[in-house]
Amino acid sequence: MGDDSEWIKLPVDQKCEHKLWKARLNGYEEALKVFQKIKDEKSPEWSKFLGLIKKFVTDSNAVVQLKGLEAALVYVENAHVAGKTTGEVVSGVVSKVFNQPKAKAKELGIEICLMYIEIEKGEAVQEELLKGLDNKNPKIIVACIETLRKALSEFGSKIILLKPIIKVLPKLFESREKAVRDEAKLIAVEIYRWIRDALRPPLQNINSVQLKELEEEWVKLPTGAPKPTRFLRSQQELEAKLEQQQSAGGDAEGGGDDGDEVPQIDAYELLEAVEILSKLPKDFYDKIEAKKWQERKEALEAVEVLVKNPKLEAGDYADLVKALKKVVGKDTNVMLVALAAKCLTGLAVGLRKKFGQYAGHVVPTILEKFKEKKPQVVQALQEAIDAIFLTTTLQNISEDVLAVMDNKNPTIKQQTSLFIARSFRHCTASTLPKSLLKPFCAALLKHINDSAPEVRDAAFEALGTALKVVGEKAVNPFLVDVDKLKLDKIKECSEKVELVNGKKAGLAAEKKEFKPVPGRTAVSGAAGDKDTKDISAPKPGPLKKAPATKAGGPPKKGKPTAPGGTGSAGTKNKKGLETKEIVESELSIEVCEEKASAVLPATCIQLLDSSNWKERLACMEEFQKVDEL
Repeated sequence: MGDDSEWIKLPVDQKCEHKLWKARLNGYEEALKVFQKIKDEKSPEWSKFLGLIKKFVTDSNAVVQLKGLEAALVYVENAHVAGKTTGEVVSGVVSKVFNQPKAKAKELGIEICLMYIEIEKGEAVQEELLKGLDNKNPKIIVACIETLRKALSEFGSKIILLKPIIKVLPKLFESREKAVRDEAKLIAVEIYRWIRDALRPPLQNINSVQLKELEEEWVKLPTGAPKPTRFLRSQQELEAKLEQQQSAGGDAEGGGDDGDEVPQIDAYELLEAVEILSKLPKDFYDKIEAKKWQERKEALEAVEVLVKNPKLEAGDYADLVKALKKVVGKDTNVMLVALAAKCLTGLAVGLRKKFGQYAGHVVPTILEKFKEKKPQVVQALQEAIDAIFLTTTLQNISEDVLAVMDNKNPTIKQQTSLFIARSFRHCTASTLPKSLLKPFCAALLKHINDSAPEVRDAAFEALGTALKVVGEKAVNPFLVDVDKLKLDKIKECSEKVELVNGKKAGLAAEKKEFKPVPGRTAVSGAAGDKDTKDISAPKPGPLKKAPATKAGGPPKKGKPTAPGGTGSAGTKNKKGLETKEIVESELSIEVCEEKASAVLPATCIQLLDSSNWKERLACMEEFQKVDEL
């Protein structure tokens, strides 16, 4: 009893450090009661235990340690100064708690880690858990993975950094311990919930059986984007709002559109960059200049293997790009030209914006090489120049592209216009300003009068794409001298374009500008051509194209147009463009077709969509005759 009487009178903090396990047990129990009674998170009482919390979790006596873990959890949850203990306590949990046989100890250890994340110490927690993955004890590795998985599940991918976890996943899948592999599989499934297919590239090289098992689990996951169920202290208001929504009848799917959002994660950012320059064959630059095509092919194949790495480390690629450019531009073996183009594609994809400094050097060479008509070469060149475009801006390469537009070779002109069209699809109204649009429109307008039909069609597609991006108001000033048939072709191409950044770019302005009823006649003559708003007409061919013919015809006598239908809708010709009384779009497609068939022969309606312009013209003339009766 003498010993007992000595330590039992000690202050709580001193009991927690006592050499006797009974004293420490009593100290932890009293500390827990003290922590539960303190109401002020900034109370000076918390500071008395600041240096002891690690001892709470690392106690050598398993029974005492459990009580210490309970006290530590309450401390971390309530003490304002708890964040200062993050590194040492989590490190202690990893090394001295996760290896314990009792499940309760592990559960408390995980909860302590999660609580540190809640009080804004997520990075420090994650750092210690990732260190634990290198431990030789598989129990510790499994517990660390499990903690990371639970943290991701509760706090979400915006709080838990995924890149360092994904980096070590392949290594975990290679573990000899089944428990480690199984836990790795579980966290891979959890990560997939948050980022979807962005996880595939980093795991492409794991065991095929494991990958198949993952695929089977991934397809079972719900399609909606997951939501955090636990919030940081700074986000507690969000948690309160969520609870209010649920109590007000907002269920799990009551999250609205958010539940259906696809997570926007760039897989590239999750990958580790690979250094390839030092791995080039020592005789690469000699072989690439060799007279034998077989040797040049070997050199290119070595590069092709290296650039297949999806993310490349930055470096000085000038000599390599120069060598590949020379093959593309001057090699007489088209197979090697295609292979060099593929290498450039790999470099551009792997380096992204870091490749941009070389873009201007290779773009003209690739465009001029489009004189080769072999499909496999054309495809390789297209893929290369498209990948290179994404590493730079249209502004940076505009001079080089415009210079090639004057080439006499029709295939080069065609492919250059097609490249411009594809580039425009990545633009917005702000990245395609008037200063950039003007020279491109001028060059493309020359091509729409070219004698080669493929050149004209490519130019129409490019101009139509520009129209879709910036709207007709911005493009019209450059199309003043274009005749009606060509304008219609440009608008037709515009309707078919799908923009990379969304279909609505430039359309809002168009729709405001083209308020007049689709299908109404416009002012006749030149002014009538400018004012006709065919692009906002209903999509079915006959109903869209019929008004276009009337725009160029003589003034009407007040009779209703074919799509216009009945009543006053057919009696206001020119005034109809200025008033909002008539809303033609209210007519359904079926009603429009019925009204059109009442005044037009069936063959006429069918041929309005003909690819032969003569047949379309004949139908327009028939339309005009019917309207004048």
